[in-house]
Amino acid sequence: MLNRPPRIIAVALLLVLCVFPLLVPNYSAYAATPSSAAEDEFDPQLRREIEIGRRAVEQIEQRWELIADPVRIAHLTMIMERLKPYLERNIPYEVRIIRSDIPNAFCLPGGFIFFTSGMLELLSSDSEIAAIMAHEMVHVDQSHGMRMAARSRNLSIAALAVTILSGGAMAPAILAQVGQIAMTGAYSIEFEKEADSMGMDILIAAGYHPTAMITVMEKFMQKEMRQPIRDFGIFMTHPESVERVNSMRERLRSLNIPIERKIPLQLLRTSVNTYDGNASLLIDGVEVWSGPQNTYTLELLERAQNLIDRDFQMETPPFDLRLEIDGAYQGLLRLGNNVLAIKPLPEGMTGLAEFRENLLGALARAQSRHPVATFFR
Repeated sequence: MLNRPPRIIAVALLLVLCVFPLLVPNYSAYAATPSSAAEDEFDPQLRREIEIGRRAVEQIEQRWELIADPVRIAHLTMIMERLKPYLERNIPYEVRIIRSDIPNAFCLPGGFIFFTSGMLELLSSDSEIAAIMAHEMVHVDQSHGMRMAARSRNLSIAALAVTILSGGAMAPAILAQVGQIAMTGAYSIEFEKEADSMGMDILIAAGYHPTAMITVMEKFMQKEMRQPIRDFGIFMTHPESVERVNSMRERLRSLNIPIERKIPLQLLRTSVNTYDGNASLLIDGVEVWSGPQNTYTLELLERAQNLIDRDFQMETPPFDLRLEIDGAYQGLLRLGNNVLAIKPLPEGMTGLAEFRENLLGALARAQSRHPVATFFR
């Protein structure tokens, strides 16, 4: 679980499940292998997990309001279907949205995925949605919730499932425990790390940007720092959270995949606009370089745009933007080892020093939108 709701919701779930009566019985080189286990849907253990999940869903949906939004459900389902082939078991996942300002997502046994509206508002891109979803799907795929509950009662998963489905005196309490583990993310650090690692493999295999697994963790840390009274499940004061982010960063480095936060965060986005005889390069809607509209100016702007899209990252240190004097030219602006712009410029074009300051301003604005990233240089 990447995120947890406040404890009051966990307690409410426990009460609801106990009180209500139970029913009677891209980076394809690193891609994971798609599941070919179609026979999984006929596996008795999976059938039991689906029934357990369905019973928990009935109780949850009597307590919390669902959002019936076909467009958003279809969007989430599209992302889910893109991830599904890379899970180990062929589970019939379903997606639902709960109306709640609290950012949370969880997945019950049998593949019932829930996102709160607050979680969807927190996420910036399909890659971030996919990061959350892949993490939760791994918890279900690997039966983490069932295994946690079984361990606590010294039972096998099969025996735990039979006990829940039997309708006996212990069934409501055990079902409540399984639901509470899912909703509050009460998994062991071992299971959380497994969901992180396998979830990242699935993101890579499905073609989503794997840095999203890092940015969503950082967002929860940032929210916790702003609202320390709430328990978001992953936050700066927990050493294992920092350890998990660092582990994901090292994993990407080991795969030679660059950390590019701007892509899943949808920041430092460029565009070239023309208006009233002027041409300009914008970053996140703010003009950073401009000049008179003509073919040469547009060529300069588009060349700079391509280099910025490729090399100007939220992780770029300011000293990587350098003004230099070259013997053959009046001056040039470098981004890393590449020349971003060079003098002489067309008459009326923004100077290189101002262009550099505007780029640094765009970088600072982007970093201020996701400041916790500076903790993980």
